Amino acid sequence: MKKISTLPELLQCFITEEELNQLAEKYGYKETARKFTFIDLLNFWMVSAARKWTGFRDAESKMDQCSEIPTVDHSTLSKKAKDVPYQIIQDVFQIVANRTNRPFRRRFFSKYKLYAVDSTMLTFKHPGFSLALYSSQRHAIRLHTKFDIDEYQPAQVIETTGRDQDIMVAPKLFLNTDIPAILVADRGYASTAFFEELQENKQFFVIRIADNFTVSKRKSLKRLELKENNIVRDETALIGKGTRTTKTRFRIVTFLDDEGHQIRVVTNVMDCSAEMIAQIYKLRWQIELFFRWLKQNLELPNIFGMSQNAVYSQVYGTLLSYLLLRWVYNETKSKWWLICKLTFLDFSRRFINHTLPVEVKSEIQWYFYNRGNLYFFTGKI
Repeated sequence: MKKISTLPELLQCFITEEELNQLAEKYGYKETARKFTFIDLLNFWMVSAARKWTGFRDAESKMDQCSEIPTVDHSTLSKKAKDVPYQIIQDVFQIVANRTNRPFRRRFFSKYKLYAVDSTMLTFKHPGFSLALYSSQRHAIRLHTKFDIDEYQPAQVIETTGRDQDIMVAPKLFLNTDIPAILVADRGYASTAFFEELQENKQFFVIRIADNFTVSKRKSLKRLELKENNIVRDETALIGKGTRTTKTRFRIVTFLDDEGHQIRVVTNVMDCSAEMIAQIYKLRWQIELFFRWLKQNLELPNIFGMSQNAVYSQVYGTLLSYLLLRWVYNETKSKWWLICKLTFLDFSRRFINHTLPVEVKSEIQWYFYNRGNLYFFTGKI
């Protein structure tokens, strides 16, 4: 039985060395090193994020205590990070995100998959990195994310500088779904032109609008029966004013949050209750928890390198480590939860430090053993 106890070993279950070499060739990178290859660099970014190393010099002092990656000096790490195109690691992240997705698993709706869309901004001081200048003293990059609510993991991430607003990147996230899905988002994605574009592309959405959005020609949906719930109004209307008014009537659901504040969301989902629309919007909070966990536990704001390749490679290496940890937690949790009630945070820390209870370790090994230990996602077993 193959041992699966580290992030590099987990990664090998989803992508082969041959595929990694093909990605390097795709972006014109030729490997010349023997001691520390671009694959070692990929593993380094995952391990350094999970172990909360704070820089190349810090990593150098701790690598000899870590058997997951070869030991090299900080100058080798820095040079490699600068030379390897970050798009290689970006593609690895997207491939693994696709392969950890289970399209036939039970959904929140039987007919739709549910995604949350939002972005988070990472600010940092970096004297040698001019690409992401955000203010006179700070730099910033923004991660625009489509988050799979059912799987608790990112399905797509697009990196930009901090000055690129949500609505500028929105079409790449909303219009890139190949299965029926509902995408839920906050006010940063509210635009009458974007509502029309989503409607024309038959993409379902639930998006919050601000209080100052103009709504006209309202028509109440008679099926709404106000009972002991948080629904205030359920109606259709035109949105916007002047030349920006929508030509299509959209559904608007107004409800109260847990603190009694009114929230208005626009949607083109017509085949479920207003209560369900409100619940969909509340589930958007999962992406906020993901961003919080990422910043608090994977030390992403500690930027190591001074080049575009180094910065964005670190970002995607960090995201990849989260993806793998979340996946193995989701897949095995049902087998050991009654014995060891580990939260995802506890599980992640103990996996990285090789201190998981023996019952959990056994279930992880058994999970991979039952799938033949050979890239089970490819159908080659």
